[in-house]
Amino acid sequence: MQKSILYIAFSLDEVYECGYSILKYLEVYNLKPPVDHSLVIYSNYPELLEAYGSFFERFELRSIPSSIDKQTILSEFEKEAQNVFYLDSNKYPVRQVDEEKSIECYKDLKEFKVLLKDFFGRYQEESVPNLVKLIHNTDAKEIEQQKIKFENLPLPSKWVKKFLGKGWNISNYMVRI
Repeated sequence: MQKSILYIAFSLDEVYECGYSILKYLEVYNLKPPVDHSLVIYSNYPELLEAYGSFFERFELRSIPSSIDKQTILSEFEKEAQNVFYLDSNKYPVRQVDEEKSIECYKDLKEFKVLLKDFFGRYQEESVPNLVKLIHNTDAKEIEQQKIKFENLPLPSKWVKKFLGKGWNISNYMVRI
């Protein structure tokens, strides 16, 4: 049965998050998505996402209609396609895309956008397979959990860690990628 993977990326930050999610998707499927998966992306930045098209049997970039919100786009798309799997910009697959359990979401990690902007700016000329390799060890959910763990420390412990240069900061993860 045909499965339509849908992304809606209004802003440039959402495009980077969408790119991260697609790279994680391609990693899950070892760069060979199932032929019954189609990828549809609504964005006003198609030039930043067109490189992923060659990996999908069915790939479509659509511009975002003016003065329309995500929910309206999703509702209209569900009328034209069956078995729609919508991935918001802060969600990414960690296993084969079958259900919500195969998806991770980072809600409290707004700093991740800085990391993605740096990543895609630095490696914009790399091929998609190389991008998959480069992003392999970067897990947004894990980074989010480390941030929450640090934020939940008692205040004196946080101060000591910050003073010693061991506090949590998104820039610590830029070295990894």
